[in-house]
Amino acid sequence: MDLTLICSSTIASTAVPTSLFQKMPKRKTDKAYVLDKKKHLARLNISEAGKVLLKRGEGKLEKQFRMNCIGCGLFVCYRAEEDLEAASFIYAVDGALSTVAAETNPQDAPVPPCISQLEGGLVQVAIEVEDRAQRSAITRVNADDVRVTVAAPAARGEANNELLEFMGKVLGLRLSQMTLQRGWNNKSKLLVVEDLSARQVYEKLLEAVQP
Repeated sequence: MDLTLICSSTIASTAVPTSLFQKMPKRKTDKAYVLDKKKHLARLNISEAGKVLLKRGEGKLEKQFRMNCIGCGLFVCYRAEEDLEAASFIYAVDGALSTVAAETNPQDAPVPPCISQLEGGLVQVAIEVEDRAQRSAITRVNADDVRVTVAAPAARGEANNELLEFMGKVLGLRLSQMTLQRGWNNKSKLLVVEDLSARQVYEKLLEAVQP
């Protein structure tokens, strides 16, 4: 049975696998659907979105070559190999694709991949930080990351301290309920929070966005 996959934020068709999407196996790490190209033919309507490195446990890094929906630019799938033709598997991000379009209200859309539920009830948020800005603010929430500006410089950890204090106010959490980790480059951070679900974090961040 053919099933047209729909990008959750638009009506743009992204892929057409030859087996039912919902019955595909999922990865344990991020719940992404695994499309085996040897078993299924996939026609992808995507654009290349570059390479990222993600932390997976202690000392482990995962390389992802990401692909965006060509209609809306949303990050929808990735592969482990740089060459798309040589890739054995395509991983469709959980929540980025659905069989029906999401409502126009952003709060009705699936939680983006940059906000992920971890084991033990923790939630991880991928953040891109811009220091030496005019004020602390959340300026964007998209599939890849949450963009946050802070006034303090990055030197001596001042920007990190301001980021934690600001995110605590946005999320209604104490400093003891949050942990800040390094991301994949100098501007990226991984914020791990307690006592909130991924959906709650997403909605609080959306409410605080100031473009």
